[in-house]
Amino acid sequence: MRTIGFGFREKMSGTWEGTAEGLGRGKFSFDFDVRCPDVSHPLAIVGTTKGLVTMEGVAERVPAEGTLEISPMWHRRIRYAFAFTGRDGRRYRFDGAKKIAARHLLTSWTTLPGHVYDDETGKPVADVVARFDLRRLPALLRSFRPARAAS
Repeated sequence: MRTIGFGFREKMSGTWEGTAEGLGRGKFSFDFDVRCPDVSHPLAIVGTTKGLVTMEGVAERVPAEGTLEISPMWHRRIRYAFAFTGRDGRRYRFDGAKKIAARHLLTSWTTLPGHVYDDETGKPVADVVARFDLRRLPALLRSFRPARAAS
């Protein structure tokens, strides 16, 4: 039996600050098409992300793909993990999570702290804080659509 899940479009933006020598700071953003075709697991929904990432000075509107784990009740987080290639030819990996807290619902659902790693060495190169702009909420809600699991 095939399940029907959902998909949506998400945009977040913020800043990054280098933790590796020679890296500065700049703007950070992503614009992803998220697809969660299987919502049968009761504790977490895992989907895919595909879109464009900007890490100002490192990668400008480059393709990125990864995963999104939605588990606000069980793990109390929404985790984003995706990879992209910088203009220096290196592969980078972002890993971050919105940490859902009942006392700070609005902030915890809209703030995404994370880190960018050099994919080859595994070493962190930047700290990131991205935010969802609540003025984009109507566009986010309009973007929701059904998504089917592959057979």
